[in-house]
Amino acid sequence: MLEIFEALGVKPTQIAIQIVGFLLLFFVLRKFLWNPILNLMESREKEVEDMLGKAEEAKKMGERLEADYKDRISQIDDEARKYREEELKRGREMSEQIIKEARDEAEVEKQKALNAIREESRRARMELRDYSVGLSIDIASKVLEEKIDRDANEQLARKFLDKLDSLN
Repeated sequence: MLEIFEALGVKPTQIAIQIVGFLLLFFVLRKFLWNPILNLMESREKEVEDMLGKAEEAKKMGERLEADYKDRISQIDDEARKYREEELKRGREMSEQIIKEARDEAEVEKQKALNAIREESRRARMELRDYSVGLSIDIASKVLEEKIDRDANEQLARKFLDKLDSLN
């Protein structure tokens, strides 16, 4: 085998020295450099995992906040709708109350007007009756051509007209 190495121009002592140097370098690097590099990589990996965990928590929190926000908006919409409905109902009630009060007031005014008309009608009938009594007496006086006691005849005529009024 030495012959093959010499034919290739490789010296076995040189190879042995290089192998020993490589192994020494490997052990020295492993002892002093390998563990710190692994620790650095492990700490970096842990930091990345922590950041990913925090990002996942932040994502979940954002989703919860979004759901809470949507729920709150829904509640606000419901409250606004209920408030609007209550205000519309109250407005209708107020409108109905105003209309009722106006109708009641119109009815009172109508009754006052009817009462005034009745009173005026009663007065007119009384005046007409009094006038009719006077006219009847005057006619009767002229027909009989004698003087009749006016008060007695008026009383008689009024009784007669009162009976007529009670028949109506």
